[in-house]
Order: sequence, then structure tokens, then C-alpha cells
Amino acid sequence: MESINNSNSSAGKGQIMTLKSYYKNLPNPTHPKKELIQCIATKCGVTEATARNWIMYGFRPDNPEHTQIISEITGIPAENLWND
Repeated sequence: MESINNSNSSAGKGQIMTLKSYYKNLPNPTHPKKELIQCIATKCGVTEATARNWIMYGFRPDNPEHTQIISEITGIPAENLWND
């Protein structure tokens, strides 16, 4: 991790920055791949392992509604989802 500003940004406001408050003020990270898996799993009502199998290993959902949901999430036409 690169050097982080060591100045106490809250010191000017009469507050002392603690480690916990510093951590809470850091921007939230994003993990787009994990978020996609979680989104598909939640919207389809399946486990993340199932969603990961659909994505990574080319398994196709048995339920056609799941295919439609994945198509809506990704913007990929249903017929192109598994054309690898």
C-alpha cells in the first residue's frame, strides 16, 4: 500500500483521528466480479457457488427464468450467454 497522508485531517476540527475512525473514513472498495456473482445468486435465489458455476464453468441454469435474469443483469442476449 502506498504511503497514506499522515496528517490528522480531523485535528483542525478539534477531533482526534483514531484508527477506527480512519478505517471508517476510507472509501468502500468495489469487487465487480464478486458483486456480479452475488447479484446473480440473489436475484435467481441460488447459492453463490451455483452462480459461479454458471459463469466460470459454462453450466446452464435449468430454470429459463434464471437465464432471463442473467441476461437482464448483464445486457447480454440470452442466446449469447454461453457461446464459448
